[in-house]
Order: sequence, then C-alpha cells, then structure tokens
Amino acid sequence: MKRIAAVVVTYNRLNDLKICLASLHTQTRRADAIYVVNNGSTDGTDEWLKTQPELIVLTQANLGGAGGFATGIERTFQDGFDDIWCMDDDCIAAPDALENLLLSPNIGPAIKNCVSISVKDHEELAFYVDRPNQSYRKVTDMTQFDLVYGVASLFNGTLISAEVIRTIGIPDKKLFIWGDEVEYMTRAQKMGFPVVTVPTSVFYHPPSFDRNGIPWPGAWKQYYAVRNQRRIFQNMYGSKYGIVVFLQWSIRATLQQAKEKRQNRLYNFLLYGEAAFDSLLNNFRKRPETIFTVRLYRYMHK
Repeated sequence: MKRIAAVVVTYNRLNDLKICLASLHTQTRRADAIYVVNNGSTDGTDEWLKTQPELIVLTQANLGGAGGFATGIERTFQDGFDDIWCMDDDCIAAPDALENLLLSPNIGPAIKNCVSISVKDHEELAFYVDRPNQSYRKVTDMTQFDLVYGVASLFNGTLISAEVIRTIGIPDKKLFIWGDEVEYMTRAQKMGFPVVTVPTSVFYHPPSFDRNGIPWPGAWKQYYAVRNQRRIFQNMYGSKYGIVVFLQWSIRATLQQAKEKRQNRLYNFLLYGEAAFDSLLNNFRKRPETIFTVRLYRYMHK
C-alpha cells in the first residue's frame, strides 16, 4: 500500500484546526502520518499541539499559505511518503474523502483534488470556477464526471504524487498567499502532469468571500493575487509572452478598479497598481504590514 502523509497548515484558527484534525482521525482510510505546520500562531495553537503526541508538528514564523505548504511538502517528501494530502485548517474532510481519492481512476503521477463544497450550502461549490466552455458553481456541475480535468482548488484536500514533487519541486515561499496554489497547479500542468478534481471525494470549506470584492482593510490579500498572477501567466504562456499577457491583464484590472462604484475604489486602484508594479520589478518581499496602500488606508482611517 502507498504511504500517505496529511499536511495541515494552520494560523490562528485553533477551533477550526481541531475540527479539521477530527475529520482526519475518522477517515475510512487514514493517513499514515499527520503533519501540522504551525505558521507562528498566537492563539494557543502551539500549546495545544504540544498535547497531541500523534501529530508531527513543524513550527515556523508566518510565511503564509505558500510558506506553510512548502515546508510541509518538503518535509514529507524527504520522509519518503508516496503521496502527500494537503489542506488548510478550515477544511472538513468527509469520512471517505481519502479513500475515494485513492479509488479514483489511475492516471499515473498527478495532482488529485477533493471537490470543495460550501459548508453553508451543500449544493454549492465553495469556489466557483469559470472556463470558456463550462462553469462550475453547483456540486452537480461536477458530479456528472468521474474526473474533472484542469480544475482543482489547491490546497483543499489536494493529493500530490511524490513523483510530481520530485519533478516540479515545492510551492514558492515568496508568493506568500493567494495565487501560490494556482502557480503550483500550472507548474505541474506545464510539466505534463494531470490536475483533476475527484467529485466522489468531498471536502467542506467556507465559501470564497471575495466573489464581490473584499471589504477593506481585508483587501490586502488581493495585493498578492494580483502580484502573483505574473508567475501564473508565465507558466501558461512562457516567460517572455507571459509578461506581455500579465501587463495587458494588470492594466485592464487596475483601471477597472477605478470604474467600480465601491466605497474604497481609490484604494483598490492603488493596491492593484502597486501589486502590478512590484510584480514587474520582481519584488516579492512585501508582507501585509509593508504594503504601501494598506499603510496609507490605515493612516487615513485612524
């Protein structure tokens, strides 16, 4: 049998983490080991994890989701597991989630993802996906297929073959959050590995909260989504043409923010522009507290 490690990345969501881990302990096919990457939590998570001897705990400063999964995937790969099952701390796995991933059609080394269902509405997907010829919004949009190719909500119940990791490496820590998972997915596709969602394997997750724009000051996350998009386009279109595509996309997206009739459209405009500029300059060093637009907003709203 394959040896499988589960990797859970957590930051200041101890109650969610407990629920997530409980769902892993009741799997019909349990992971052979559970690794928890604690991204510098300050809510008592560290103290609680010390009381859980069955867990392998990796503690580090807050490096975002990208840094958390990079650490977890690198460690479990080095420890010799055949597959690594990755998830955020606010996920809840259905009891047969891992078993159904393993029973899904054999397509060789690949990335296989659970279907992410809204914890608030079990008929709706937690993350909408729009493709030129197909939109996925309801659970039934996916359940008609054995595998949904090219669609996956990394890192929410994401089973990654060690062979994939051996070839493409680990997530890029510099990307920090938002877009790091898409960059990793497109990197795998670029190297010829299938990326699929397995509709019979279910994860429950809070619905995406950015569908109609993120309210300030929480919009700082959008900075990373814009900044990291260049890397995604380069994976999809090549290094040189990818920059051209990013430049065109970022100009349109930034100008669109100025047209939107939202209360903080000026800050959205500045945030998008700052993120695009930093991306073109290859500046991937900023953390939430050093984003200029966020600092400006907080200064103006003391």
